[in-house]
Amino acid sequence: MKKLLALLFIGTIGLAHGQASFQGNHSFELYGGGPNFLKFDFFGFGPNSTSMNGSRSIPPSGLRYAYMITNDVSVGIDVMYNSYRESYSSSDTVFVNNQWTYIPSNYTDLKSRLRVQARFNFLLPSSSPNVDSYIGLAVGTNNRWEKQWKNDSINYSYNSADLVSVPVSARLCYGFRYFFSYNSALGAEIGVGGPLFSVQYTYKF
Repeated sequence: MKKLLALLFIGTIGLAHGQASFQGNHSFELYGGGPNFLKFDFFGFGPNSTSMNGSRSIPPSGLRYAYMITNDVSVGIDVMYNSYRESYSSSDTVFVNNQWTYIPSNYTDLKSRLRVQARFNFLLPSSSPNVDSYIGLAVGTNNRWEKQWKNDSINYSYNSADLVSVPVSARLCYGFRYFFSYNSALGAEIGVGGPLFSVQYTYKF
């Protein structure tokens, strides 16, 4: 973490325009970050739950492609996905033979989100020829799903039409990449409209 912050500092200081990417370059980027906000607004594990059996989280992660249309601007596409799954047992209350009966059931709840965005990066001056420092803007789709299984049978399923009031997503971020070879770089991003913080591997050609 300290090394990444040091590289971030290096990437933003200096009068020389010493960037690593130029007009005509292509790049692919794999990234993962956090936090996974689906964990903090979860609908599972209700008041009648007796035990939690496990959870599985895919933090905001994805793949980006970018093309440098000038020495200072790139355009591309960003595909981002995250999900959270939780399994638990719950006692369901049923009125049978004039009395309340408690029936144990196993539940699995799932939330997921997919965003496909058009992405624009605006490169900033850098003191190092191995560093790209940039501000990123993106806008695109906003797809969400929620599902629940009860005793391995689907209990309900919602999609974007049920869950999304604004079908558009957006992202604003600041990031940097340090190229340890001509083609490969490691970097980080901070932003809103996606992961607050992410790390990334970039392949440039």
